[in-house]
Amino acid sequence: MTSPPFLFVCAAMSLNFGGFFLYVLSAPVFLMTHLGVPETGFLWLFGPAMCGLMGGSWLSGRLAGKISPSRTILFGYVVMGSAAGFNLVLNLTLPPGLPWSIMPVFVYTTGMSLAMPSLTLFALDPFPAQRGLAASCQTFFQSGFNGLAAALIAPALWGSTLTMAFGMAGLLLAGGIAALLHQRLRLVPG
Repeated sequence: MTSPPFLFVCAAMSLNFGGFFLYVLSAPVFLMTHLGVPETGFLWLFGPAMCGLMGGSWLSGRLAGKISPSRTILFGYVVMGSAAGFNLVLNLTLPPGLPWSIMPVFVYTTGMSLAMPSLTLFALDPFPAQRGLAASCQTFFQSGFNGLAAALIAPALWGSTLTMAFGMAGLLLAGGIAALLHQRLRLVPG
């Protein structure tokens, strides 16, 4: 917990996940209030999100060993960034509605799941004798951030789909900065 590269990669994973988790935490307001989906229609959010998670994980597995983990992470950020940008454009130009308000979540979770395994390797690999401890610390950080997102971030942003889109983009930007700082520190000898 005193290793800056470890803390930055944990921050990247937590913030990236936060960009998606914001929608999970806001699901009742997002779906029922903003999109007019009945209480039986939560599959509209969770179906595409889970398909994105599975698709990104599958793609990450297919790319493993073919391209470097750093390049896989870069591809994941490109996909997530495209989703967040598309989400902002949609929310600035169209009223909230189905299916377009859900599409960015699908694309974002695809990119997030593409990057997550390589980010996890970067978090755990520096601690070969303490992988379990490192994994527990990583989970502690992500769970702690999820609690913060549930208590403060989601309620502050769920008032409109545009503020939620800005939240996704902001969390992704912060996660990207943390990943970049991790890469810079990881490549410094010593």
